[in-house]
Amino acid sequence: MEILTIANGDIYTPTHFGQGSIVIQDDTISEITTETLQPSGEVIDASNCLVIPGLIDGLIHGGGGYGTMTGDVEDVASIARAHARSGVTSLVLGISSGSMAQINSALTAIAHVVDEPVADGSQIIGSYVEGKFGSLAKNGAQNAKYITPPNFEEFHAMWAASDGTLKVISIAPENDENFQFIKHLTTFRTDAYNDIVIAMGHTNATFAQAMAAIDAGVTRATHTYNGMSGMHHRTLGAIEAVLSHPDIHAELIIDEHHVHPFWGNNLIQQKGAHAVGLITDCTELAGVPTEAWQASATYVPELDAYRLNEDAISEHDTAFEAGTTEKYVRNGAMWLDVGTPTERLAGANITLMDGVRNVINWGNSLEDALTMATLTPAQNLGVSTSVGSIETGKTADIVIVDENLSVQTVILRGKPLKKHIS
Repeated sequence: MEILTIANGDIYTPTHFGQGSIVIQDDTISEITTETLQPSGEVIDASNCLVIPGLIDGLIHGGGGYGTMTGDVEDVASIARAHARSGVTSLVLGISSGSMAQINSALTAIAHVVDEPVADGSQIIGSYVEGKFGSLAKNGAQNAKYITPPNFEEFHAMWAASDGTLKVISIAPENDENFQFIKHLTTFRTDAYNDIVIAMGHTNATFAQAMAAIDAGVTRATHTYNGMSGMHHRTLGAIEAVLSHPDIHAELIIDEHHVHPFWGNNLIQQKGAHAVGLITDCTELAGVPTEAWQASATYVPELDAYRLNEDAISEHDTAFEAGTTEKYVRNGAMWLDVGTPTERLAGANITLMDGVRNVINWGNSLEDALTMATLTPAQNLGVSTSVGSIETGKTADIVIVDENLSVQTVILRGKPLKKHIS
């Protein structure tokens, strides 16, 4: 039995535990104490540092220079490694709209890493089919060519390709006649679909339709505010349903580009930290140093943006087809078709730890910010018995950070990452 002790740290579980030590046996937390220990085995001194749960990013589209849609197992592993270095120990990998062949190839590659986690990478909780069953009126960066109403033929093909690891399916409920798709998945969620999470996103639903969909079984809102009807002083839509319904988990992109901090805080205040999950919705550039991606990009002065060169973009990227769509980085976020009538946001470039800092800068407490980045998403995704907080009996996914939340050490499943992180 291997024993690792994290000593003398200021522990957040994510609520504030105080100064203490954590004992890990193999991959499991065995003790959390304020008492002075005489530790055996390896010891990490966390003096003058905070000890927090590993973060959980519930929707990403890449990282470390790699995207989720390539269908390449090693690309998925590289994404897991990139996010682990930033203190994110669990991930859900987003699947954009694309051909069924592209989607199924991506799902199969992700499933491989779910079943065989890389030792130095984040745990992949599962995949997240985001845009396939969305609304053409709210497709955003999702390729409209491949969007279809929710249907069992395509869903069951995706489910088979994922080998049961498809964790979140997002739909526009207004396109689900009589909510038959939602009701079927809800009825057989546990017995047939491995507790799949049904989300509402890229939707132009009315307030009544959205409320009815939540009552029928939707439990999650895909990147609240973005790609969602509502925010009009006379006409209510899906956003207002998310704000008002107590039984839906609200994702919130926290890069300060997708959602203004005013509205981000409004969501947190309305629903509380127990019902909001912080996400990045990040692209392949998350975790990539600015100088690295700029080296393969072209600065366009009149747009004040960097255009990503076509030869640097994967042929599997369904947002970039036949030169018809151009990807840019502007003001720290990914955009499509900058300077044209179809200009739109396409994803964040931050990691979740960056986003946690943002949320704290908005005036939220460290405890609330951590809760929304750990325990709250774990509960919605059905994995809180093993991850999402520092508790005895749970997997030892732990991050040691300084007072600025700069990562010092990452503990993945009881073992420190070999490479020191600063």
